Amino acid sequence: MSHNQSQAPDLTAWQVLASLGDSLMIVDRNYRVIWSKEPLMEDDQSVVGQRCYRVFADRDTPCQDSCPVRPVFADGRPHSVERHMVTSAGEEIWREAKAYPIVDRRGVVAFAARISFDITHRKKRQSRLEGELMTLERSLEEINRLQLGEMPFQPEGAVPLTRRELEVLRLTAQGLSKPRIAHVLGISQNTVKRHVVNIFNKLGVNDRAQAAVWAARQGLV
Repeated sequence: MSHNQSQAPDLTAWQVLASLGDSLMIVDRNYRVIWSKEPLMEDDQSVVGQRCYRVFADRDTPCQDSCPVRPVFADGRPHSVERHMVTSAGEEIWREAKAYPIVDRRGVVAFAARISFDITHRKKRQSRLEGELMTLERSLEEINRLQLGEMPFQPEGAVPLTRRELEVLRLTAQGLSKPRIAHVLGISQNTVKRHVVNIFNKLGVNDRAQAAVWAARQGLV
C-alpha cells in the first residue's frame, strides 16, 4: 500500500470498482502509484511507489499523448483514451483506459483512479460492421442507378467475361452459394472461387450484390 498512509484516499469504493475492469491503479499528483490491481503482472504490488508513466510507457517523463490521467489533474473531469497494440505474437489488441478524479476534503483533485479494459472484441466487431455497412451502401447505390436506368460501372477496356464466368455470374446473381454453383456446373469449389475473383476484377465490383446488379442490368437473370 501507500508509503504515505495519512494522505491516501479511502480505497474501499475503488477496490469494489476494480472488479469492473481488467486493472485499477490509483496515482497521486506526482504520477506515483499508491495502489494497484494489475492481474497481468506477476506482482502487481511491485509497481506501488513507481511513476505510472514508467510502468505503462517506460518513460522518464509524464506521457503527453494517450494518457487519461494527466487531463484529470488539469480539469477535474473523467477522461478516457483507446490504444491499439500489436503483441510479440503479431496479435492486434485494443484497450480502453479511463481515469477518474478523487478529491480531498477541500474538493481538490488529489488522486486519479485509472481503470483499463480489453475492448478488442468490441473493436473487431465494430470494424466488421463498418465494412458490412460500406458494402451495403455501395450495393444500394448500384440498385438506385439500376432503377434510374443508368448503366452500372464498367472499367474502360475491361476484359470480356468467358462463357464459364458468365455461367458462374448468372448463378451467383440467382443467390446460389459457391458449393451449390460447383455442384450445378460440375466443377470444384476452388474453381468457382477463382471464377468469382476474375469476375469481380473484370467488372470492377467488390461483392456479390454489386455483381448481381450488373448481371440483372445485362439481362443475365
